[in-house]
Amino acid sequence: MFEDLKKNIEQEKKIITDMHSIQIGMKEDVSNKQFYLSNFNALSQQLVLLNKAIPELLKEWSPIKKFAEEPKKTLKLKKAKNQTSSITKPAMIKMDYVSPSTKEKKYITIDKKDKKEFLEKLKLSGESLEELKKIKNKELKNVSVNKPSVYAKMSNRFFLKHSEKLVPKFSSLYKDLKKANIRFLLSTYLSMAIMSIVISFIVGILIFGIIILIDPNSWISFLIPFGLAGLTMAGFYLYPASEASSVQKKISQELPFAAIHMAAIAGSNIEPTKIFKIIAESKEYINIGKEMKKIIAQVDIYGYDLVTALKNVAGQTSNKKLEELFSGFATNIATGGELKNYIEKKAENYLLDYRLEREEYSDLAGTFMDVYISILIAAPLILMMMFIVMNVAGLGMAGLSITSLLFLSIIGIIIVNIIFLAVLNAKQPSV
Repeated sequence: MFEDLKKNIEQEKKIITDMHSIQIGMKEDVSNKQFYLSNFNALSQQLVLLNKAIPELLKEWSPIKKFAEEPKKTLKLKKAKNQTSSITKPAMIKMDYVSPSTKEKKYITIDKKDKKEFLEKLKLSGESLEELKKIKNKELKNVSVNKPSVYAKMSNRFFLKHSEKLVPKFSSLYKDLKKANIRFLLSTYLSMAIMSIVISFIVGILIFGIIILIDPNSWISFLIPFGLAGLTMAGFYLYPASEASSVQKKISQELPFAAIHMAAIAGSNIEPTKIFKIIAESKEYINIGKEMKKIIAQVDIYGYDLVTALKNVAGQTSNKKLEELFSGFATNIATGGELKNYIEKKAENYLLDYRLEREEYSDLAGTFMDVYISILIAAPLILMMMFIVMNVAGLGMAGLSITSLLFLSIIGIIIVNIIFLAVLNAKQPSV
């Protein structure tokens, strides 16, 4: 009987787990609340029927025995009681069935008259769990899964022990990785850096060997392996900071419109966490959405309250304006302030900054246009005329012919144009 009791309790634990799953589904899919509720009740009825069988199983399993004989009168009364109680005493039966959710065979002990009701409730709850499974599968199909990097795995295999020793020395790099939303642990990133440095050094040695075979006197080329390794090291060290700066600019461009959207959502008196979920799911705010997902992860996965999650993410974000927004959001929630008014004021400030930035860029573009006309249109024309006069007069400059000077001038104009376009592109705000 002990095994029967154990199986009943195991099944009750499974039913409670299923009830919890249905509760989660009910919260996420409010439109089908009645469907989930009816099936939740079916599971609770199964629990009740199994609980009814436990007292009888405990009675039969109990090792307590009576040794004292009772007087005859007492025995007669007891027999009479047994006769009446035998009418209502439950008839316990063992039954097996296939679980709708796991498709495994289960064994339970239950009152015979409750068998039919139990099977009916089991069928009803099974339908609910199947429906819930379909919904979860649809959600999983829509979720993008980031596959692990093969290069990162190889790097960790060879250099993880060495990179873990270097982690304490690169605290600033760790902050840059977080701010740039680079999905690598610092130890893995350092492993990839070491792997890349080794590969670039080997490639440099091969290039050096080829050059020596072609020209045995070119020993200066032995610097190539060290140069490639140094450039790779510098690239890995500077890339997170550069990416963090790029993310910071993109967040600044999205922030005014995201704040307006948040203010509109807050006006409906929705739960604050839902505001971040709506913005995170929106495809219009890709970079701010990543920061919002960090908050949701800290609340839903790590179990932090919203105020703590906001403060944690505010300390990691690369954008100062977004940091202020999160910190103010946390303060408003903690003190019971009016969220809508706070976000509306912030949205107005961000929109004003956005307009000023656009006006500033328009003025800068006008200045650049004047400089471009002066240096790269007017100056080359004057230079050309000067070269024509010098050619007619038979003059040269620093021992160079007019043709050489003309060629160098054209190269100089091309280089200045490239520099000009690079600076203009760097100053241009994102669309």
